[in-house]
Amino acid sequence: MILKSLRLSSLLFGLMAFANPAQAAIGDWVQETALGLEQHMASLERSSYRVDNHDIVVFSRHIDSPAPCIVMIHGFTARAAHWFRMAKSLPKDRCIIAMDLPGFGQSSFLPTAAYDPATQADRVSDLIKAMAPTNPQVDLIGNSMGGEISAQFALRHPEQTHSLALMNAAGVSSPTLSTLRKQIAAGKNGFFATTVDGWKRFYDITMIEPPFVPGFVLDAVAAEAIARVPRHEYIFKQLGGVMDAELGNIHTPTLIIWGDQDQLLDVSMVSVWQRIAGSKAYVYKDIGHMPQLERPKQSAALYQRFLAGELN
Repeated sequence: MILKSLRLSSLLFGLMAFANPAQAAIGDWVQETALGLEQHMASLERSSYRVDNHDIVVFSRHIDSPAPCIVMIHGFTARAAHWFRMAKSLPKDRCIIAMDLPGFGQSSFLPTAAYDPATQADRVSDLIKAMAPTNPQVDLIGNSMGGEISAQFALRHPEQTHSLALMNAAGVSSPTLSTLRKQIAAGKNGFFATTVDGWKRFYDITMIEPPFVPGFVLDAVAAEAIARVPRHEYIFKQLGGVMDAELGNIHTPTLIIWGDQDQLLDVSMVSVWQRIAGSKAYVYKDIGHMPQLERPKQSAALYQRFLAGELN
């Protein structure tokens, strides 16, 4: 199996070196094949569940584990695959559930449905019940919009919540405005770029240490994002609320993780999230909006220490 993975990896790197950047179809195939390899290395199996009239694509392992499943919730315009690198570095026998949220990735989108964080949190709760893991409680970790959904889950379904980890999480006020929020205030939202160049300019501010992705693959990712702008605009209109007044009602062990160079959600938001009683915070230096992609091994190690109760 290891030899097979190495051969596939070599094939992908060969294609990355020689494919024509104009060949969008090849770029899309390379991306999906590379993510499939990462999924394999994380020992995650793909499945699908019907929840609230949505077909939700799920990547999971060891749901029969007696320990709480780690439920990984991605951010706006993202997908479950953005967790694979971090998942690979978590204990191999640990239950993991990562899903494409309704409206994103390979899961279904309904043009008249609700996609606000509270509704999505309820869908995640129903999904977990449908999957019926051995342990009914879960350890939630969410990035960006996924962090807000995770916090809403903890509020709305405390009986299912074992712990909460908020990674560069949306959902609270920002004492200092981020680069993105200043751009939005000026009438420009990089999430809704309609050209490849515009999308790449936005991509450049999402991470400080992004994983290597060849240009022709980025072109394919950009093309897909541009095609989805109408749905993303629809969903974005349902976001933007703040949970500041509700944070005192969260009573689960909580870890707050942030990158100090986040240009989408400013690091000053950490101080607001710390209103959760007993929460612990860790801020990475020289990291942007997605620590799970920028420093997956370190993020996995930090998260394991939190779950083991080893953080002071």
